Amino acid sequence: MKKNEMNPFFIYLFVGIAFIIMTVLVIFLQNNLVTIACLFFLMVAFLLLFYFQRKSYQKTEIEQIQYVNHQAEDSLSSLLEQMPVGVVKLNMESSEIEWFNPYAELMLTTEDGEIDLPQVQEIIKTSISSPGIYANVGEKRYAVHLDRNSGVLYFFDVSGEYEATVELVTSRPVIGIISVDNYDDLENETSESDISRINSFVANFVSEFTGKYQMFSRRVTMDRFYLFTDYTVLEQLMQDKFSVIDTFREEAKQRDLALTMSMGLSYGDGDHEGIGKVALSNLNLAEVRGGDQVVVKENDETKNPIYFGGGSAASIKRTRTRTRAMMTAISEKLRSVDHVFVVGHKNLDMDALGSAVGMQLFSSNVLDESYVVYDAEQMSPDIHRAIQFLENEGVTKLIPLTQAMGMVTNRSLLVMVDHSKTALTLSKEFYDLFTQTIIIDHHRRDQDFPENAVITYIESGASSASELVTELIQFQNSKKARLSRIQASVLMGGMMLDTKNFTSRVTSRTFDVASYLRTRGSDSIVIQELAATDFEEYRLVNELILQGQAVQPSILVAQAKDDKEYDIVVISKAADTMLAMSGIEASFVIAKNSQGDISISARSRSKINVQRIMEELGGGGHFNLAAARLTDMTLQEAGDKLKTVISNEIREKETEE
Repeated sequence: MKKNEMNPFFIYLFVGIAFIIMTVLVIFLQNNLVTIACLFFLMVAFLLLFYFQRKSYQKTEIEQIQYVNHQAEDSLSSLLEQMPVGVVKLNMESSEIEWFNPYAELMLTTEDGEIDLPQVQEIIKTSISSPGIYANVGEKRYAVHLDRNSGVLYFFDVSGEYEATVELVTSRPVIGIISVDNYDDLENETSESDISRINSFVANFVSEFTGKYQMFSRRVTMDRFYLFTDYTVLEQLMQDKFSVIDTFREEAKQRDLALTMSMGLSYGDGDHEGIGKVALSNLNLAEVRGGDQVVVKENDETKNPIYFGGGSAASIKRTRTRTRAMMTAISEKLRSVDHVFVVGHKNLDMDALGSAVGMQLFSSNVLDESYVVYDAEQMSPDIHRAIQFLENEGVTKLIPLTQAMGMVTNRSLLVMVDHSKTALTLSKEFYDLFTQTIIIDHHRRDQDFPENAVITYIESGASSASELVTELIQFQNSKKARLSRIQASVLMGGMMLDTKNFTSRVTSRTFDVASYLRTRGSDSIVIQELAATDFEEYRLVNELILQGQAVQPSILVAQAKDDKEYDIVVISKAADTMLAMSGIEASFVIAKNSQGDISISARSRSKINVQRIMEELGGGGHFNLAAARLTDMTLQEAGDKLKTVISNEIREKETEE
């Protein structure tokens, strides 16, 4: 449709006619009034003509726009009908399909010729919550985008790009290191002929394992192998949850060999040196967590490690050579600082206090300015009594947290004992003041590890942190300061707490350390007085125990009432008492603590890894002694979550068996 603009010719013609008329009137009429009237009517006629012509032009302009829009809509509709992109029009209020183009119909139709409505509705539901997603439809992969304003869902075929991406990802190199746990100890205890038999068993096992997955492997020492493969194989192993370590443990047990296997694997894009370093770090992490497990982590600082295995109690045996080396390294580090502050975890127990007291003594033999830091606002009765005994004796330098905060300099050193998570340390604000930290712990290493750790001494095979610290003191053998009677008693009390009076997780090294502490004056009467249970505490422990229920034939869970709060020591003692009952393999106590959060104490004998259960809830610990703290949920929600994780762990363990 053409636009009807006013033609200038008609304007000139009208003006010419008007001029002629006016000329005739002037010549033949002598009456000026008539002439003026005629001139007025001519002007009105001209204005009317101009007005109607303008209205006509505006009307045709609107019609022109409507016409063009109509043509555009027809073209767009035709395009949507023919373009190789799935287009689905939705009713955004009801999420119902109003229209779809032929390509979408072809894409979403099953072999029976029917639209796969359940899949379509699932894609629509997911798209509404997240506008940009990927979906597999048939044998193809689509990028799905929802335009909320128009309610149109677009399906873009990205199968080729996806396949290229998958191929790129799965071809990434993987470097792994296999280590046979406890091989050195076994080598020292067996004859050469038996060692030859053991070596043959290990080599054949690894060869069959790597051959099955077509991995390249190379034995670098008698107990260590390197392997090289790609991500496709690693993905298969992860899906299988690295059952190879369970197979190795069982076959070694059949040969009466106390051997387990640990692995560290890493993958990435091209940087083989970096991948190898991360793989070695992963192996070290697997070993300090107790061995008999696998740690996988991408060569990327932002990614977290993934753990597999750990289904048996800590099997790595620490050596005296390593203890002596750690003693030397720690002593050298102490000589380069001006102050040493030793802290345990929040809500000190006897092991944390004992190991802190021992490390203060160790440090004082190198540096006078060494202190044990405690929080006077968070002390259970037994810790309060122990600190009173230590202060009365006057040998250990003890300072409250508030005083220590003002003494830290840029050359000060923090020593964290009996914990290795910043969230568990005595004070996060105090921790943040330091640029260098030493870790001494007997729990398995986990996330939230201090980034400023300069020396890490983690031995998950040790019974307690007090045992590790006492061994360091033994090897230091300094004549400057020796353990006093109260110090030795507190260290012994820490060992007795974590070993349940030498009935759990003890080794020959544990009794060696206990013997040494006895020679240094450890007093059983003092220990009994320190560990004595108050009547009120005893009543609260039994109050929690009475809430216990069997969620599995050999697993007890005690969930406190909503309106009660308990000290963490009370919660842990209740878990210990429940585990001592006949036929019980694991016990869990969940209750609100005095800070208003939810605390869980977990204990087990030898069949259930409570550390893995607590890690699922954001906690951690040891194979048979662990804990977690939950926030932002009710006690009932936390209890349901705990029971779900326990059920999943038991189901997974039964599947592995």
